[in-house]
Amino acid sequence: MGAQRLLMLLVANVLFIACSQQLQLLALKSEAAIERLALLDLRSSLGIRAADWHKKSDPCKSWVGVECQSGRVTGLRLHGLRRSKWGRLNPRFSVDSIVNLTMLSSFNSSGFLLPGSIPSWFGYRLSALQVLDLCSSSVSGSIPESLGNMMRLVPPELYFLRNLVSLDLSTNRLNGMISSGMGNFSEIKYLNLSDNGFSSVVPAELFFLFKMVELDLSSNSLSGTLPEVRHLVNLQKMNLGSNYLEGSLSKETFFSLVQLESLVLRNNRFHGALPNVLWILPKLHFLDVSGNQFTGRLPDLGSNFNATIKVFNLSWNLFYGTLAVQLVKFGSVDLSGNYFEGVSLGSNLTKIQLMRNCLQMGNQRSLEECRSFYADQGVFGGVLLLVVLVVIMWVIQRSCRHVEVNGATNANAKHVSKDGTSASTMASVDVPHVGKSFTYEQLAQSTSNFNEKFLIKNGHSGDLYRGRMDSGTHITVKKVDVHVLNNESYVSELKFFDTVSHPRLVPFLGHCLDQDNQKFLVYKYLPNGDLAKSFNRKTSGTDGDLQSLDWITRLKIATGVAEGLSYLHHECNPPLVHGDLKATSIILDDNFEVRLGSFGEVHAQPESPPTSIPEFTNPRTPGQCLSGLSLTTCAHDVYCFGKIMLELVTGKVGMSDSDETIAKEWLEQMLSYISISDKEKLSKILDPSLMVDDDLQEEVWGMALIARSCLRPNPSKRPLMKHILRALENPWKVVRDGGPWLRTTSSRKSWAAAFFSSSSWRQNSSEGNAAFRRSGTSGSHSSSGQERQTSRKKLSSEIFPEPADAWFLESQNQD
Repeated sequence: MGAQRLLMLLVANVLFIACSQQLQLLALKSEAAIERLALLDLRSSLGIRAADWHKKSDPCKSWVGVECQSGRVTGLRLHGLRRSKWGRLNPRFSVDSIVNLTMLSSFNSSGFLLPGSIPSWFGYRLSALQVLDLCSSSVSGSIPESLGNMMRLVPPELYFLRNLVSLDLSTNRLNGMISSGMGNFSEIKYLNLSDNGFSSVVPAELFFLFKMVELDLSSNSLSGTLPEVRHLVNLQKMNLGSNYLEGSLSKETFFSLVQLESLVLRNNRFHGALPNVLWILPKLHFLDVSGNQFTGRLPDLGSNFNATIKVFNLSWNLFYGTLAVQLVKFGSVDLSGNYFEGVSLGSNLTKIQLMRNCLQMGNQRSLEECRSFYADQGVFGGVLLLVVLVVIMWVIQRSCRHVEVNGATNANAKHVSKDGTSASTMASVDVPHVGKSFTYEQLAQSTSNFNEKFLIKNGHSGDLYRGRMDSGTHITVKKVDVHVLNNESYVSELKFFDTVSHPRLVPFLGHCLDQDNQKFLVYKYLPNGDLAKSFNRKTSGTDGDLQSLDWITRLKIATGVAEGLSYLHHECNPPLVHGDLKATSIILDDNFEVRLGSFGEVHAQPESPPTSIPEFTNPRTPGQCLSGLSLTTCAHDVYCFGKIMLELVTGKVGMSDSDETIAKEWLEQMLSYISISDKEKLSKILDPSLMVDDDLQEEVWGMALIARSCLRPNPSKRPLMKHILRALENPWKVVRDGGPWLRTTSSRKSWAAAFFSSSSWRQNSSEGNAAFRRSGTSGSHSSSGQERQTSRKKLSSEIFPEPADAWFLESQNQD
C-alpha cells in the first residue's frame, strides 16, 4: 500500500507540473497574441509600411525594429522604418497601443517624426521602460511630470542627481520655465539647453553651480536681467545669445571669471556700458556682444595692453568716439553698425570691419544720421563737425545754382506716384483700417527702434522687421517709406485684407498709419520665413552642411500655394490676381504650412482679355513673372506657379527670379528634360539631394508635367488653378491617366472635361472640394464686425472668357 500511494503521488505531481507548464504556455500565447494586435494597431496609427511589418509573419522573428525575449516584445526601434504615403502626410505622436506591451524596456524613435507632445500616461503605464530616445522626432510641448514615476527611466528625485556631470537637452521644442531645481545639480559641469522654447527669467540658482565649465542657454525666449555670475569661478564658455535678456552689466559682473575663454551675449537687449574687465580677462579669446544696445566709448587700454581676445564682435550697438590703436592687436574685430568717428587706422584695418559707422571712409552712415546720434548723446566729434560744415556749404551752393537755372527750388517738392498723385494727397485717401491699430511707439519698442539686427529683408514694397510685443507675441512689421516707395501698394494691401480672408493667406494683425512719411503693416511672425530662405536648412551636425526639404514637404508646399491661388481665382468675385508670386512671397509657418504674402500688387482680373497676344511686352522675356502689368490675368499667376513647381523639382528655388537672361536660359533647359515618354530624362535635372522612394517617383514626374503645362506660352492653354489643385492631390494620376496635361493643344474646355467628366477624377475632385471648403472661407469680417460676402462660385468661362477668334488663332500658332 505504501508503494502504491507513493506511485500515485508521483503521478499526480507529474500531471500537476505538466498542467502548469501547459497553462503557462497558453498564457504566453495569449499575451503574445495581445502584443501582436498592439503592434498591428501601432503599424496602422503610424503608417508603417507593410513590407517592414508584414501581417502574416512573426513580429519577433521578421519585423524590422522589434526585439523580443521569450516571445515577449521588449524593444521597439522606429528609426529607419519606412512609412506609407498616408503616414508621411499625417505624422503624429500616436502610440497608444504600446500600453499593451507590458515588458517593453526600450523605445527608440530617433529620426522618426512624431509631432506632438509626450502623453502623460507614459509615466503611469510603461513601468518597465529603461530607455526612451525621442531625438529628432519633432516632439513638442513640455515634459510631463509623470515621467518621474518611471523608476527605471527617470528617478523621481530628478533634480537631486548630485553626481550628474553633463546634461544636453538642446535642439528640441521644450518650453515653459527652466526649473530652479536644476540648481541642485551640484556636480554638473556641462549644461546645454539651447535652441528650445524656454521662456521667463533665467533662474539664479544656475549661477551658484561652482563647478560649471560650459553653460549654453542660447536661442530661447529668456527674458529679464542677467543673474550674478561671479560665483561661476570655473566657467570657461557661456552662451546666452538670441534671447530677450536686458539690463546693464556692472563692472563687477565678470571680475572673478578668470577661466572664461568664450562669452556670447549677441542678439539680446542689454544696454549701458560694456564692462572694461572683459578687455583684461586673462584667458578670454572670443567675445560676441553684437546686436544689443551697449553704448559708450572704447576704453583706453594703454600701450602695454596684451590682447588675448582673438575674435571680438561689437557690431550693431551704440558705441561711439574715436578708434583705439590697440584694436590692431586683435585677431579679428567687427565694429560695424556703430557710430565711431574720425579717421581710419590706415593699413592696419585688414582685420577690422567698420562699415556703417561715421568714419571718413566708404560704406558709412549718412551725415544726418551721425549728426542726430551725436546730438542726442550731448557730444559732437571735431572731425564730424568739420565734415558737416563742408557738406552744408556744398548743399547751399548746389541749391543756389538750381534756383538760378529753374527759377524755383525743389526743396519742398512732394513725391509723385506713377499716376501723378502726390504722396501727401494719397496719404489723405480714406484707406480701410482693418485689424488692430498699433502705435508707432509699440512697433518701435518691439523692434528696438527698427534695429538692423531685426531686419528680415528689404522688400520692394517695404522693409520687413521681426519684433516681439510686450505680451510675448512675435510679429513681422513692414515699414513703408511713402516718399521713397510707391505707397499705392500698402493701400492696396489694406483694402485686400479688408475684403478677403483665408487660412492660406499670411495672418494680418493690423497697421500703424499715424506717421506722415512712414506707414506700417503688421503680420503674425512665421518662424520659417519664405520658401527661398527656408528651402535649405543647416543640419544639426557641426560641419554646417545644408539639408534641403524632403519631397513630402515640397509637395505639401506646392499644394498649399495652389489652395491659396485657387481661392483668389475661383472663390473671389471678381477673381483676384496675386501678381507677384515667387519663392519670396511664399511664407511658411513652423509646420511648413503655406501662407501667401506680398499682396502689394494684387488686383482684379480684367473683364475681357487683351486684344493682342503679348501678355508681357518687350524687352521683357515672354512669360516672365513681372509686377504691376495692367494686362496680367489669373493665367499669369498660373505661369509663375509653374516656375515655382519646377524649382521644387530641381531644387533651384529662387532661380526664376534671378537675372532675366539667366532665368530664361534655365527655364528653357529644364523644360527640355520633361517628357511623358521618357521618365529617365527627368533624373538629369532632379534635385540630387532629393531622396525619393520608388513609390514617389511618379509623383515627382507628375508635378514636373503639371509645371510644364503651366508654363505654356499661350495663356489660354494653361490649366485653371482649381484643376492644378486637384492634380496635386494625386500627382501620380497625371502620369497614369494622361489627359490634357500631356497634350500641347489642350484648351480650358478639355481641362474641365478631364476633371469633371472622367470617372477616375470625379470622386477625388469632390473630396478635394470638400476638404478645401473646410480649410478655407469665402467671406470675411470687416473692422466693424459685420460679415460681408466677397465671393461666389464662378464658371471657368466667367473667370477666363474664351478669347476672340483672331486672338485665339494667333495664340494657337504660338504654342
